[in-house]
Amino acid sequence: MMTTIDTRPSHIRAGLHIAPRTRVLVSVSGDDRASFLQGLLCQDVAGQKTGTLRYGFFLSPKARILFDSWIGVLPDRILLSPSLFSKEDEEAFLAHLKKYLFFRTKATLSSETGAFISASLVGPEALALATPLFDPEAEEEGVRRLSEGGFAFLRPGIGAFDADTGGWIDLWLPAEKAGDRLKGLEERVLSRGGQRLDDTGIEVYRVERGIPAVPFELNESHFPAEAGLDTLAVSYNKGCYVGQEPVTRLKFQGQLSRKLVGIRLDGPFVSEVTLPRHLLASNDNTEAGTLTSLVSSVVCGGPVGLAYVKRGHWDSGEPLIDGEGNRFEVSELPLLPRE
Repeated sequence: MMTTIDTRPSHIRAGLHIAPRTRVLVSVSGDDRASFLQGLLCQDVAGQKTGTLRYGFFLSPKARILFDSWIGVLPDRILLSPSLFSKEDEEAFLAHLKKYLFFRTKATLSSETGAFISASLVGPEALALATPLFDPEAEEEGVRRLSEGGFAFLRPGIGAFDADTGGWIDLWLPAEKAGDRLKGLEERVLSRGGQRLDDTGIEVYRVERGIPAVPFELNESHFPAEAGLDTLAVSYNKGCYVGQEPVTRLKFQGQLSRKLVGIRLDGPFVSEVTLPRHLLASNDNTEAGTLTSLVSSVVCGGPVGLAYVKRGHWDSGEPLIDGEGNRFEVSELPLLPRE
């Protein structure tokens, strides 16, 4: 049974999520750091200015998503933050990078994960709450150094198919100082009418905002364009990188056969829903898509989720079913009620 969490304070004010395991943070240093990553990421790292933050993917040769990553450029190194939280996943990520790190390449990979505790601030007041943590002398834009050490990644406010994702700031606080700083931050969040979000709460917020995530929507079964993230994460003006040809061909010569959409439960649950779950056309039971995320939302008035749905079935209002009688309806992203 799904846990119901009211995330309205996060959408109206702010929410604070403290990760039980620190989000992976890897640095790439050396003279060739930008050119090294330029050949691996679908994002234009070579053209990225110091202090800025971008989002991109490491792709397979067939342009399927292997890893995502936020990319923060500092004067002396480039920070990579994939959506990974375990030591095993970090090792797999580093192993992928090292496959392309040739002997003469002047680039060094280092894990910075163990030095930090990570947290996220979400909602319209996230920036105002995070600003007191920033180094006032720093001039970065998307990547901000913190006054007592650490970093903040200020994510852009667009996501799948340019939908508004609201405010979202990722924080890395030095582990030895994190306890007191997070306590003070939580007090400020609560004093402004915000809330503390646990793992379930941040997941509900994510789905309500229509933000695709690893491993549910972002994995080796999908292209960036299917998730609606090519505007945010793909540069079509850069040079060669792993997976470029299929990405470019899909953009200029092809069309999507499926894409990410919002899903609403239509009526009560008939049976328990496990994920991922096949979705069928309600009129003839033919395969229509795959349900990838599902949460119970107070804000949206009931269970909502994300799904990849085939062309011909992805229009808003399209009725879908699963194999056990549960009924769903396709919805636009984000899933929040329209004002």
